[in-house]
Amino acid sequence: MKIAAIIVAAGRSTRFVDGNKLLAAFEGRPLIHHVVSAVCASPVGDIVLVTAGDGGKIAAAAGAGRWRHAVNPDAADGLSSSIKAGLASLDATTSGALIVLADMPRITSDILTCLCAAFIASDGTVIAFPQTEDGRQGNPVLWPRALFPELMALSGDVGGKAALARHPKLHCPVTVSGDATLYDVDTIDDLNPNT
Repeated sequence: MKIAAIIVAAGRSTRFVDGNKLLAAFEGRPLIHHVVSAVCASPVGDIVLVTAGDGGKIAAAAGAGRWRHAVNPDAADGLSSSIKAGLASLDATTSGALIVLADMPRITSDILTCLCAAFIASDGTVIAFPQTEDGRQGNPVLWPRALFPELMALSGDVGGKAALARHPKLHCPVTVSGDATLYDVDTIDDLNPNT
């Protein structure tokens, strides 16, 4: 079963006042490097890093690894355009796509491995996503190929939240401890949440 990962990294970081947040240092490394490293250490196959047209610095900061770069020419249209650019670049035999937000530096390969295992156990028919011990849905989300057309129909600065809500029978929550699947960086203060 072929599971791909799409790392969406084409945002404009409008709430981050010091340049692009994905280039900011988080625990000694660029924020984007943490995310890409976790994905590369997971069992997914194809890994696509989607950036805007000016995303060369982000690609460089991602570091070496078994990923490839895709440019989203419509990045100004919001998150949905990056999801669509990533999906459009996948092989036709891809069974599922893990949509990974590039600003979540605490995501681990263990979490991604658990999502992939749940997806494979279902024969690639479910929407696998992390859920905290108190029942909150997190990211990333692993989508089955059957729902790719629905994701390709998205528009604006939205992800798959509405599509997820439309298919409750396909939900496959994977319980994870901690808040790594909820934690993202939008502002400089978010880089040091414990200070």
